[in-house]
Amino acid sequence: MTKMKPQYLRIILFAALIIFLPGCESVSKSGNIVKVIKTAQGHELLVHGEPFYIKGVGVGEAYGKKGENYLKMAKALGANTVRTWGTDQGTKKYLDEAARQGLLVDAGIWLNYVAPDGSYSYIRDTQYMADKEKETLDYVKRFKDHPAILMWNVGNEAFMFTKGEDERIALANFLEKLIKKVKAEDPNHPVIYASANTTALPYLNKYVPSLDIVGMNIYGSVVSAESRWKTLGYKIPYVVTEFGPLGPWDLPKDRNGRMIELSDYTKASQYRNHWRLITERRGKNLGGFVFHLGETTQETLTAWNINDHLYKKESFLEMQKLFIGKNIKNHSPRVDSISGIPDQAAPGAIFSVEVKASDPEKDKLSYIYIASSSAEGILAYYVNNEVLLRVEGRGPAVKIYAPSQKGLYRIYAFVRDSTGNSSVRNRTVKVE
Repeated sequence: MTKMKPQYLRIILFAALIIFLPGCESVSKSGNIVKVIKTAQGHELLVHGEPFYIKGVGVGEAYGKKGENYLKMAKALGANTVRTWGTDQGTKKYLDEAARQGLLVDAGIWLNYVAPDGSYSYIRDTQYMADKEKETLDYVKRFKDHPAILMWNVGNEAFMFTKGEDERIALANFLEKLIKKVKAEDPNHPVIYASANTTALPYLNKYVPSLDIVGMNIYGSVVSAESRWKTLGYKIPYVVTEFGPLGPWDLPKDRNGRMIELSDYTKASQYRNHWRLITERRGKNLGGFVFHLGETTQETLTAWNINDHLYKKESFLEMQKLFIGKNIKNHSPRVDSISGIPDQAAPGAIFSVEVKASDPEKDKLSYIYIASSSAEGILAYYVNNEVLLRVEGRGPAVKIYAPSQKGLYRIYAFVRDSTGNSSVRNRTVKVE
Protein backbone atom coordinates (compact mmCIF):
# COMPACT_ATOMS: atom_id res chain seq x y z
CA MET A 1 0.00 0.00 0.00
CA THR A 2 1.39 3.43 -0.99
CA LYS A 3 2.10 5.74 1.91
CA MET A 4 -0.36 8.67 1.94
CA LYS A 5 0.89 12.23 2.19
CA PRO A 6 -0.06 13.95 5.49
CA GLN A 7 -2.06 16.75 3.82
CA TYR A 8 -4.23 14.22 1.95
CA LEU A 9 -4.79 12.24 5.14
CA ARG A 10 -6.02 15.40 6.91
CA ILE A 11 -8.48 16.10 4.09
CA ILE A 12 -9.94 12.58 4.26
CA LEU A 13 -10.26 12.68 8.05
CA PHE A 14 -11.97 16.06 7.85
CA ALA A 15 -14.41 14.71 5.24
CA ALA A 16 -15.21 11.75 7.49
CA LEU A 17 -16.02 14.12 10.34
CA ILE A 18 -18.34 16.12 8.08
CA ILE A 19 -20.28 12.97 7.19
CA PHE A 20 -20.52 11.36 10.63
CA LEU A 21 -20.47 14.25 13.12
CA PRO A 22 -23.80 14.27 15.03
CA GLY A 23 -25.99 17.23 14.13
CA CYS A 24 -24.09 17.91 10.90
CA GLU A 25 -26.10 19.14 7.92
CA SER A 26 -25.03 16.19 5.78
CA VAL A 27 -26.78 12.86 6.23
CA SER A 28 -26.04 9.42 4.91
CA LYS A 29 -27.42 8.79 1.42
CA SER A 30 -27.94 5.05 1.82
CA GLY A 31 -31.60 4.11 2.00
CA ASN A 32 -33.24 1.50 4.21
CA ILE A 33 -34.22 -1.98 3.09
CA VAL A 34 -37.58 -2.53 4.80
CA LYS A 35 -39.57 -5.76 4.55
CA VAL A 36 -42.73 -7.23 6.04
CA ILE A 37 -42.26 -10.93 6.76
CA LYS A 38 -44.39 -13.73 8.15
CA THR A 39 -43.41 -15.25 11.49
CA ALA A 40 -44.77 -17.83 13.90
CA GLN A 41 -46.47 -14.95 15.76
CA GLY A 42 -47.94 -13.38 12.62
CA HIS A 43 -45.90 -10.66 10.93
CA GLU A 44 -42.82 -8.59 11.64
CA LEU A 45 -41.19 -5.52 10.16
CA LEU A 46 -37.50 -5.82 9.28
CA VAL A 47 -35.18 -2.86 8.72
CA HIS A 48 -31.88 -4.01 7.19
CA GLY A 49 -32.78 -7.51 8.37
CA GLU A 50 -33.34 -6.51 12.01
CA PRO A 51 -36.75 -6.71 13.75
CA PHE A 52 -38.35 -3.28 14.13
CA TYR A 53 -41.51 -2.50 16.13
CA ILE A 54 -42.98 0.96 15.57
CA LYS A 55 -43.00 3.18 18.65
CA GLY A 56 -44.38 6.10 16.75
CA VAL A 57 -45.75 9.60 17.12
CA GLY A 58 -47.41 11.82 14.55
CA VAL A 59 -45.37 15.00 13.98
CA GLY A 60 -46.93 16.98 11.16
CA GLU A 61 -44.45 19.84 11.27
CA ALA A 62 -40.80 19.44 12.26
CA TYR A 63 -40.61 22.92 13.75
CA GLY A 64 -43.08 25.04 15.70
CA LYS A 65 -44.06 28.62 14.99
CA LYS A 66 -41.49 29.80 17.54
CA GLY A 67 -38.76 27.48 16.30
CA GLU A 68 -39.48 24.50 18.58
CA ASN A 69 -37.81 21.31 17.32
CA TYR A 70 -40.58 18.72 17.57
CA LEU A 71 -38.48 15.94 16.02
CA LYS A 72 -35.94 16.40 18.80
CA MET A 73 -38.85 16.26 21.23
CA ALA A 74 -40.08 13.03 19.56
CA LYS A 75 -36.67 11.49 20.17
CA ALA A 76 -36.86 12.54 23.84
CA LEU A 77 -40.29 10.88 23.98
CA GLY A 78 -38.62 7.58 23.12
CA ALA A 79 -40.19 7.27 19.67
CA ASN A 80 -38.32 5.49 16.90
CA THR A 81 -40.69 6.59 14.10
CA VAL A 82 -42.64 9.71 13.21
CA ARG A 83 -45.54 10.15 10.80
CA THR A 84 -46.49 12.86 8.32
CA TRP A 85 -49.70 13.23 6.29
CA GLY A 86 -48.64 15.01 3.10
CA THR A 87 -45.65 15.68 0.86
CA ASP A 88 -45.78 19.33 1.93
CA GLN A 89 -44.89 18.18 5.46
CA GLY A 90 -42.28 15.51 4.74
CA THR A 91 -39.81 17.86 3.07
CA LYS A 92 -36.07 17.32 2.70
CA LYS A 93 -35.55 19.56 5.73
CA TYR A 94 -37.96 17.37 7.73
CA LEU A 95 -36.40 14.09 6.61
CA ASP A 96 -32.84 15.31 7.17
CA GLU A 97 -33.70 16.40 10.72
CA ALA A 98 -35.45 13.08 11.39
CA ALA A 99 -32.31 11.25 10.27
CA ARG A 100 -30.15 13.43 12.51
CA GLN A 101 -32.39 12.55 15.44
CA GLY A 102 -32.21 8.82 14.62
CA LEU A 103 -35.89 8.63 13.62
CA LEU A 104 -37.55 6.82 10.74
CA VAL A 105 -40.52 8.34 8.90
CA ASP A 106 -43.86 6.98 7.77
CA ALA A 107 -43.98 9.45 4.87
CA GLY A 108 -47.49 10.66 4.13
CA ILE A 109 -48.91 11.29 0.66
CA TRP A 110 -52.31 12.99 0.87
CA LEU A 111 -55.25 11.85 -1.27
CA ASN A 112 -58.26 14.14 -1.53
CA TYR A 113 -61.70 12.81 -0.67
CA VAL A 114 -64.77 13.32 -2.86
CA ALA A 115 -66.94 15.96 -1.18
CA PRO A 116 -70.74 16.19 -1.53
CA ASP A 117 -70.37 19.35 -3.64
CA GLY A 118 -68.53 17.32 -6.27
CA SER A 119 -65.07 18.61 -5.46
CA TYR A 120 -62.69 16.07 -7.01
CA SER A 121 -63.75 12.77 -8.51
CA TYR A 122 -62.01 9.46 -9.01
CA ILE A 123 -64.41 8.71 -11.85
CA ARG A 124 -64.18 11.89 -13.93
CA ASP A 125 -61.32 14.05 -12.67
CA THR A 126 -58.53 12.66 -14.83
CA GLN A 127 -56.40 15.79 -14.39
CA TYR A 128 -56.37 15.51 -10.59
CA MET A 129 -55.46 11.82 -10.77
CA ALA A 130 -52.67 12.50 -13.26
CA ASP A 131 -51.32 15.33 -11.09
CA LYS A 132 -51.52 13.18 -7.96
CA GLU A 133 -49.72 10.30 -9.64
CA LYS A 134 -46.93 12.63 -10.77
CA GLU A 135 -46.64 14.23 -7.32
CA THR A 136 -46.48 10.82 -5.67
CA LEU A 137 -43.94 9.24 -7.99
CA ASP A 138 -41.75 12.35 -8.03
CA TYR A 139 -41.75 12.31 -4.22
CA VAL A 140 -40.95 8.59 -4.01
CA LYS A 141 -38.21 8.86 -6.63
CA ARG A 142 -36.63 11.83 -4.84
CA PHE A 143 -36.58 10.32 -1.35
CA LYS A 144 -36.56 6.52 -1.78
CA ASP A 145 -32.86 6.39 -0.85
CA HIS A 146 -33.16 8.80 2.07
CA PRO A 147 -32.04 7.14 5.32
CA ALA A 148 -35.12 8.37 7.20
CA ILE A 149 -37.76 6.65 5.05
CA LEU A 150 -39.49 3.65 6.64
CA MET A 151 -42.57 3.35 4.44
CA TRP A 152 -44.93 5.28 2.17
CA ASN A 153 -48.32 6.21 3.64
CA VAL A 154 -50.50 6.70 0.56
CA GLY A 155 -53.79 8.21 1.72
CA ASN A 156 -55.46 9.01 5.03
CA GLU A 157 -59.19 8.62 5.81
CA ALA A 158 -60.18 9.40 2.20
CA PHE A 159 -62.75 6.58 2.06
CA MET A 160 -64.44 7.81 5.23
CA PHE A 161 -65.20 11.23 3.78
CA THR A 162 -65.79 10.26 0.14
CA LYS A 163 -69.47 10.37 -0.76
CA GLY A 164 -70.99 7.76 -3.07
CA GLU A 165 -70.28 4.04 -3.45
CA ASP A 166 -69.16 4.44 -7.08
CA GLU A 167 -66.64 7.06 -6.05
CA ARG A 168 -65.30 4.92 -3.19
CA ILE A 169 -64.76 2.01 -5.58
CA ALA A 170 -63.11 4.34 -8.08
CA LEU A 171 -60.87 5.68 -5.30
CA ALA A 172 -59.89 2.10 -4.42
CA ASN A 173 -59.05 1.32 -8.05
CA PHE A 174 -56.97 4.49 -8.35
CA LEU A 175 -55.18 3.64 -5.10
CA GLU A 176 -54.32 0.15 -6.36
CA LYS A 177 -52.85 1.50 -9.60
CA LEU A 178 -50.89 4.14 -7.69
CA ILE A 179 -49.48 1.65 -5.18
CA LYS A 180 -48.31 -0.65 -7.98
CA LYS A 181 -46.39 2.25 -9.53
CA VAL A 182 -44.92 3.27 -6.17
CA LYS A 183 -43.66 -0.28 -5.57
CA ALA A 184 -42.24 -0.50 -9.09
CA GLU A 185 -40.28 2.71 -8.42
CA ASP A 186 -39.24 1.62 -4.91
CA PRO A 187 -39.38 -2.07 -3.98
CA ASN A 188 -37.46 -1.46 -0.73
CA HIS A 189 -40.18 0.23 1.35
CA PRO A 190 -43.69 -1.05 2.20
CA VAL A 191 -46.84 0.90 1.34
CA ILE A 192 -49.61 1.56 3.86
CA TYR A 193 -52.99 3.31 3.74
CA ALA A 194 -54.49 4.86 6.90
CA SER A 195 -58.19 4.14 7.41
CA ALA A 196 -60.51 6.05 9.72
CA ASN A 197 -60.92 3.18 12.17
CA THR A 198 -62.11 0.28 9.97
CA THR A 199 -64.21 2.23 7.42
CA ALA A 200 -61.82 1.62 4.50
CA LEU A 201 -61.03 -2.01 5.28
CA PRO A 202 -63.68 -3.65 3.06
CA TYR A 203 -62.56 -1.56 0.05
CA LEU A 204 -58.87 -2.14 0.66
CA ASN A 205 -59.39 -5.87 1.09
CA LYS A 206 -61.40 -6.23 -2.11
CA TYR A 207 -59.81 -3.74 -4.50
CA VAL A 208 -56.26 -3.00 -3.25
CA PRO A 209 -54.33 -6.30 -3.10
CA SER A 210 -50.95 -4.59 -3.58
CA LEU A 211 -51.11 -2.96 -0.13
CA ASP A 212 -48.42 -4.22 2.26
CA ILE A 213 -49.88 -2.97 5.55
CA VAL A 214 -53.30 -1.66 6.52
CA GLY A 215 -53.35 1.35 8.82
CA MET A 216 -56.16 2.20 11.23
CA ASN A 217 -56.64 5.51 13.07
CA ILE A 218 -58.22 4.34 16.33
CA TYR A 219 -59.69 6.58 19.01
CA GLY A 220 -62.13 3.98 20.29
CA SER A 221 -61.54 0.26 20.77
CA VAL A 222 -58.40 -1.43 19.46
CA VAL A 223 -60.03 -4.79 20.19
CA SER A 224 -63.12 -4.17 18.04
CA ALA A 225 -61.02 -2.69 15.22
CA GLU A 226 -58.79 -5.76 15.18
CA SER A 227 -61.84 -8.00 15.27
CA ARG A 228 -63.13 -6.34 12.10
CA TRP A 229 -59.69 -6.75 10.47
CA LYS A 230 -59.72 -10.43 11.39
CA THR A 231 -63.32 -11.01 10.25
CA LEU A 232 -62.50 -9.61 6.81
CA GLY A 233 -59.79 -12.24 6.49
CA TYR A 234 -56.81 -9.95 6.12
CA LYS A 235 -53.53 -11.65 5.25
CA ILE A 236 -51.44 -8.53 5.88
CA PRO A 237 -50.64 -6.92 9.27
CA TYR A 238 -51.98 -3.63 10.54
CA VAL A 239 -50.45 -0.56 12.14
CA VAL A 240 -52.40 1.78 14.41
CA THR A 241 -51.52 4.87 12.39
CA GLU A 242 -53.13 7.18 14.98
CA PHE A 243 -54.27 6.59 18.54
CA GLY A 244 -55.38 8.96 21.23
CA PRO A 245 -58.17 10.02 23.57
CA LEU A 246 -61.84 10.04 22.66
CA GLY A 247 -62.73 12.54 19.96
CA PRO A 248 -65.60 15.04 19.72
CA TRP A 249 -67.84 12.43 18.12
CA ASP A 250 -67.77 10.47 21.41
CA LEU A 251 -67.73 13.29 23.97
CA PRO A 252 -70.57 15.32 25.53
CA LYS A 253 -71.24 18.83 24.24
CA ASP A 254 -71.43 22.09 26.15
CA ARG A 255 -74.25 24.63 25.84
CA ASN A 256 -72.59 26.10 22.76
CA GLY A 257 -72.60 22.73 21.01
CA ARG A 258 -68.86 22.14 21.30
CA MET A 259 -67.15 19.15 22.88
CA ILE A 260 -66.19 19.27 26.53
CA GLU A 261 -62.49 18.49 26.35
CA LEU A 262 -61.10 15.81 28.64
CA SER A 263 -58.59 16.62 31.37
CA ASP A 264 -54.94 15.91 30.61
CA TYR A 265 -54.77 13.15 33.23
CA THR A 266 -57.81 11.42 31.69
CA LYS A 267 -56.21 11.67 28.26
CA ALA A 268 -52.98 10.18 29.62
CA SER A 269 -54.82 7.13 30.92
CA GLN A 270 -56.45 6.61 27.51
CA TYR A 271 -53.09 6.80 25.71
CA ARG A 272 -51.70 4.26 28.20
CA ASN A 273 -54.58 1.84 27.68
CA HIS A 274 -54.31 2.10 23.88
CA TRP A 275 -50.60 1.29 23.91
CA ARG A 276 -51.12 -1.67 26.23
CA LEU A 277 -53.72 -3.15 23.89
CA ILE A 278 -51.55 -2.50 20.84
CA THR A 279 -48.41 -4.13 22.25
CA GLU A 280 -50.37 -7.14 23.50
CA ARG A 281 -51.21 -7.81 19.85
CA ARG A 282 -47.71 -7.57 18.44
CA GLY A 283 -47.45 -9.88 15.45
CA LYS A 284 -50.90 -9.02 14.26
CA ASN A 285 -49.80 -5.40 14.26
CA LEU A 286 -46.43 -3.76 13.65
CA GLY A 287 -46.83 -0.96 16.21
CA GLY A 288 -48.60 2.37 16.47
CA PHE A 289 -48.42 6.17 16.39
CA VAL A 290 -49.41 8.53 19.19
CA PHE A 291 -51.47 11.45 17.93
CA HIS A 292 -50.06 14.15 18.17
CA LEU A 293 -46.82 15.99 18.96
CA GLY A 294 -46.67 19.58 17.75
CA GLU A 295 -49.18 22.35 17.19
CA THR A 296 -52.17 21.00 15.28
CA THR A 297 -55.31 22.98 16.14
CA GLN A 298 -57.98 20.48 15.12
CA GLU A 299 -61.10 21.07 17.25
CA THR A 300 -59.11 23.09 19.84
CA LEU A 301 -55.54 24.28 20.34
CA THR A 302 -55.03 21.45 22.84
CA ALA A 303 -57.32 18.53 21.99
CA TRP A 304 -54.76 16.35 20.21
CA ASN A 305 -51.34 17.61 21.30
CA ILE A 306 -49.38 15.75 23.99
CA ASN A 307 -47.30 18.89 24.43
CA ASP A 308 -47.74 22.59 25.09
CA HIS A 309 -44.96 23.91 22.87
CA LEU A 310 -41.82 22.56 24.62
CA TYR A 311 -43.72 21.86 27.84
CA LYS A 312 -44.73 18.24 28.40
CA LYS A 313 -48.28 17.22 29.27
CA GLU A 314 -49.05 14.15 31.35
CA SER A 315 -49.78 12.23 28.12
CA PHE A 316 -46.24 12.91 26.92
CA LEU A 317 -44.81 11.74 30.24
CA GLU A 318 -46.97 8.61 30.23
CA MET A 319 -45.95 7.64 26.69
CA GLN A 320 -42.31 8.43 27.45
CA LYS A 321 -42.53 6.05 30.38
CA LEU A 322 -44.01 3.33 28.16
CA PHE A 323 -41.60 3.85 25.25
CA ILE A 324 -38.41 4.15 27.33
CA GLY A 325 -39.35 2.14 30.41
CA LYS A 326 -38.52 4.78 33.01
CA ASN A 327 -40.86 5.90 35.76
CA ILE A 328 -42.15 9.47 35.76
CA LYS A 329 -40.03 11.50 38.21
CA ASN A 330 -42.01 14.70 37.97
CA HIS A 331 -45.66 14.78 36.90
CA SER A 332 -47.43 17.64 35.20
CA PRO A 333 -49.74 19.87 37.25
CA ARG A 334 -53.33 18.79 37.86
CA VAL A 335 -55.96 21.29 36.71
CA ASP A 336 -59.19 20.35 38.42
CA SER A 337 -61.42 23.12 37.10
CA ILE A 338 -61.75 26.47 35.42
CA SER A 339 -64.79 28.51 36.45
CA GLY A 340 -66.29 31.91 35.75
CA ILE A 341 -66.40 31.74 31.94
CA PRO A 342 -70.02 32.31 30.90
CA ASP A 343 -71.68 30.42 28.07
CA GLN A 344 -72.50 33.75 26.45
CA ALA A 345 -71.21 37.29 26.83
CA ALA A 346 -71.40 40.68 25.19
CA PRO A 347 -68.35 41.95 23.25
CA GLY A 348 -65.79 43.26 25.72
CA ALA A 349 -67.70 42.02 28.79
CA ILE A 350 -65.60 41.42 31.90
CA PHE A 351 -65.80 38.18 33.89
CA SER A 352 -63.83 36.76 36.79
CA VAL A 353 -62.09 33.46 36.14
CA GLU A 354 -60.72 31.09 38.75
CA VAL A 355 -58.55 28.05 38.15
CA LYS A 356 -58.12 25.28 40.70
CA ALA A 357 -54.81 23.49 40.19
CA SER A 358 -52.18 21.64 42.17
CA ASP A 359 -48.82 20.00 41.55
CA PRO A 360 -47.95 16.48 42.74
CA GLU A 361 -44.38 17.55 43.59
CA LYS A 362 -45.40 20.97 44.97
CA ASP A 363 -43.56 22.78 42.17
CA LYS A 364 -44.13 26.47 41.66
CA LEU A 365 -46.92 27.07 39.12
CA SER A 366 -47.45 29.78 36.53
CA TYR A 367 -50.73 30.57 34.75
CA ILE A 368 -51.17 31.64 31.13
CA TYR A 369 -54.53 32.59 29.60
CA ILE A 370 -55.23 32.68 25.87
CA ALA A 371 -58.23 32.50 23.54
CA SER A 372 -58.85 30.91 20.16
CA SER A 373 -61.54 30.45 17.56
CA SER A 374 -63.74 27.39 18.08
CA ALA A 375 -64.19 25.77 14.68
CA GLU A 376 -64.66 22.04 14.18
CA GLY A 377 -62.53 20.12 11.71
CA ILE A 378 -60.24 17.10 11.60
CA LEU A 379 -58.95 17.06 8.01
CA ALA A 380 -56.81 20.20 8.18
CA TYR A 381 -53.68 20.66 10.28
CA TYR A 382 -54.40 24.22 11.39
CA VAL A 383 -58.12 24.75 11.99
CA ASN A 384 -58.25 27.26 14.86
CA ASN A 385 -56.20 30.39 15.45
CA GLU A 386 -55.18 32.16 18.63
CA VAL A 387 -57.20 35.32 19.31
CA LEU A 388 -56.08 38.43 21.19
CA LEU A 389 -57.25 38.22 24.81
CA ARG A 390 -57.12 40.97 27.42
CA VAL A 391 -56.36 39.68 30.93
CA GLU A 392 -56.07 41.59 34.20
CA GLY A 393 -54.12 40.02 37.03
CA ARG A 394 -51.88 36.99 37.40
CA GLY A 395 -52.12 33.58 38.96
CA PRO A 396 -55.17 31.38 39.45
CA ALA A 397 -57.71 34.24 39.74
CA VAL A 398 -57.93 36.89 37.00
CA LYS A 399 -60.36 39.13 35.16
CA ILE A 400 -60.82 38.44 31.46
CA TYR A 401 -62.39 40.64 28.79
CA ALA A 402 -64.50 38.86 26.17
CA PRO A 403 -63.19 39.30 22.59
CA SER A 404 -64.54 42.40 20.88
CA GLN A 405 -65.74 40.60 17.75
CA LYS A 406 -68.85 38.41 17.70
CA GLY A 407 -68.19 34.69 17.43
CA LEU A 408 -67.64 31.44 19.30
CA TYR A 409 -64.37 31.23 21.23
CA ARG A 410 -62.47 28.99 23.61
CA ILE A 411 -60.62 30.43 26.58
CA TYR A 412 -57.72 28.37 27.91
CA ALA A 413 -55.87 28.33 31.21
CA PHE A 414 -52.41 26.77 30.85
CA VAL A 415 -50.80 25.81 34.14
CA ARG A 416 -47.06 25.19 33.90
CA ASP A 417 -44.65 23.97 36.57
CA SER A 418 -41.01 24.94 37.03
CA THR A 419 -39.66 21.70 35.52
CA GLY A 420 -41.09 21.98 32.00
CA ASN A 421 -44.49 20.31 32.43
CA SER A 422 -47.94 21.68 31.64
CA SER A 423 -51.68 21.04 31.88
CA VAL A 424 -54.63 22.95 30.46
CA ARG A 425 -58.38 23.31 30.74
CA ASN A 426 -60.68 25.36 28.52
CA ARG A 427 -64.27 26.52 28.14
CA THR A 428 -66.23 28.09 25.29
CA VAL A 429 -67.94 31.47 25.28
CA LYS A 430 -70.28 32.79 22.62
CA VAL A 431 -69.82 36.50 22.07
CA GLU A 432 -72.94 38.18 20.71
